Amino acid sequence: MPIESRETESGIPVVAITGRLTFGRESDRLESVVSDLLKKGRPRLVFDLSELEYADSSGIGAIVSCVTQIKKSGSEMRMAGVNPRIQRLFKMTGVDQLLSLYPTVAQAVAG
Repeated sequence: MPIESRETESGIPVVAITGRLTFGRESDRLESVVSDLLKKGRPRLVFDLSELEYADSSGIGAIVSCVTQIKKSGSEMRMAGVNPRIQRLFKMTGVDQLLSLYPTVAQAVAG
């Protein structure tokens, strides 16, 4: 499954997105996972993108939708392990201005 959720020892949810984030099932699943975590009242979520290889406009849209949901709920979102290709997509679309980027999940959790 390209989208999985786990918790760190400190209880911070980490949403790992692997492979391709494109129109359809993956984008819908991402929004569903985030919505479920927010219902549990999580103050911070970390997205682990270290294994994300590709995102189309729908995938970027799903990430923006998640950012919006998370901010509206009063929670904080951090991105970890974003590769240069995905960083370039974030920069081209302006999404990088909405995100806090960290090199690793550990740093995103600690920071």
